[in-house]
Amino acid sequence: MKKKGFRKHFTKFLHSKKALALPLTYLILLVSLITIISATYSYAVIRIAAKGASLKASIAKQNMQLLDNAAHAVAWASGSSEVIYMDDTGGTFKTEPTSRNLTINITDEQGLNEIVFNDSVGEALYELESSEVSYADVFVRGDDRAIINQTAFTMTQLYGAIGTSTQNLILSYRPMATTMIIGTSNDKPLNLVRIYVITLNESQNMNLAGSFNMKVTALNTTTVSRQYEFNQSVSSLGLEVNLSGTIGSVSLQISSNAQGAAVNVETVACSIKLQRVEV
Repeated sequence: MKKKGFRKHFTKFLHSKKALALPLTYLILLVSLITIISATYSYAVIRIAAKGASLKASIAKQNMQLLDNAAHAVAWASGSSEVIYMDDTGGTFKTEPTSRNLTINITDEQGLNEIVFNDSVGEALYELESSEVSYADVFVRGDDRAIINQTAFTMTQLYGAIGTSTQNLILSYRPMATTMIIGTSNDKPLNLVRIYVITLNESQNMNLAGSFNMKVTALNTTTVSRQYEFNQSVSSLGLEVNLSGTIGSVSLQISSNAQGAAVNVETVACSIKLQRVEV
């Protein structure tokens, strides 16, 4: 009788909703657990990849700063050179010697408007994968001004930009102007305006991956001089710049007297060559 009663109750349990709910509950818990584990794993993979990309972007920044330091070390000393080691960033290092055209016009208050420089200055850049650390529109060195007239500011422009499918870190140089009085000419104050330009347009056209050694050489420094004489008082001269579509200008104070002013304008261009070498 007891066996018959047990069988009856067991059969009734198997056909009850409780018997169905128990394995269904375990199944739901199992599926939920698998989903959570999968989501956690995917998130972890994404975070690890993002951290890796950020590290590579940081290495690229260090490489470019090292390259810029070497360029400044050899600039204005024709024939001098330095070799630096560029670490692997996982991206592509490129040079574009013919990019970034620079045009400089000198102007005054009386109608003078003359081009004193018109040539490409070139640039170097890293093409990197996107990361959680973005350098887009951020200047690591320098700022967005197309020309400067104070030696307290750097000629370097090291900044980030977004490419079609990459994050780019770009190194290039902008002009700098200075002015000083150096004497007299025909009883007029003689002013010297000097415009400094660093170009990378003699560099090799490179497209490099991995780590490599880079030779930075100051090929030569050329100076083009122009003389201007004013027969009436003039307080300033302007330099108007178009640097690859970025417009800028500076006003340079000129010393003059009742007879006018004499101004010598020197455009001093240093050509720096970048090339890969084996050490």
